[in-house]
Amino acid sequence: MNKLLLCTIVVSAFSTGLANAEDKIKIGFANRTLNGAFFNGLDQYMQKHAKEKGYEIITTDARGDLNKQISDVEDMLSQGINYLVLNPQDPEAGIRITNMAKNKGIPTIILDSDIPLSAPVITRVQADNGKNNVLMGEYAVDLFGKNPMNCVFISGNQGNLVGEARRANFVRGVMEAQLRKYNQTNLTVLSQGWGNWDQQGGLKAMEDLLVAQGDKINCVYTESDEMVLGAVLSLKAANKLDNVKIFSNDGYKKALEAISRGELQATSSNNPDTLTSAVIDVIAKHKAGQTEFPDYSYITPVVINKDNVKKYYDEKALY
Repeated sequence: MNKLLLCTIVVSAFSTGLANAEDKIKIGFANRTLNGAFFNGLDQYMQKHAKEKGYEIITTDARGDLNKQISDVEDMLSQGINYLVLNPQDPEAGIRITNMAKNKGIPTIILDSDIPLSAPVITRVQADNGKNNVLMGEYAVDLFGKNPMNCVFISGNQGNLVGEARRANFVRGVMEAQLRKYNQTNLTVLSQGWGNWDQQGGLKAMEDLLVAQGDKINCVYTESDEMVLGAVLSLKAANKLDNVKIFSNDGYKKALEAISRGELQATSSNNPDTLTSAVIDVIAKHKAGQTEFPDYSYITPVVINKDNVKKYYDEKALY
């Protein structure tokens, strides 16, 4: 073979290798915790969809500690990631983290939890918590009719923007539907408990609410399906499950099973599979040169109840 031709082939192959190396995308996913099926689902589906796209991915678990999440991101930035995906433990600390990434020239996408609009991010990929919970509030009124709703709320953690959006819009949906149908409102929020987003926390919060409010409760609203499963166990143990209607969020398959058994009336869809697929799609579009993204990139709002639970239940789902 001609030496010049051989040299050209070698240089071309070397250049192609360099181009492939440059094209390789490395994602850092800083998750707020792995304590709970939902957060584990985010982690597993993020890895699955990234690998399907040929992207390298690093995932971390902040264990509910905002200082650890900051440290996790610092470590990932030192490893040369091209994109940061952040599920922020705390909104204000999230701003600090996104500014750290910006200073390194690394674009950030927020996943699941919210962050103030001042944060320098591409977009926030979320369930449409507002629409989901307005729809769920309207469904609750369909079930209660004119009867009073005496509710207790089980929330995740104080200051969480997603939790605030969920409960505020549930109340909005209930009251708007009551006004529209009956020209009056009939909702009382008896008390609020904090379940820290997991089943044990939901169980303990429900136990405390039952002690404080007892037989006055006929409605339970929780901000996540992990917590609602604990609340259901507590209500069963107190022989009060048949006396209440229960509404939740996330679309966990175990919650869908509870809907099928009549233990839970409704949940909203916050599917980790759909969420993480949407994140990878945003990264692909950004890498291809798209620069304009909305502040919020919502997945399709869905309220799941006894009428459509079979449509959404998948026994093989990771979540």
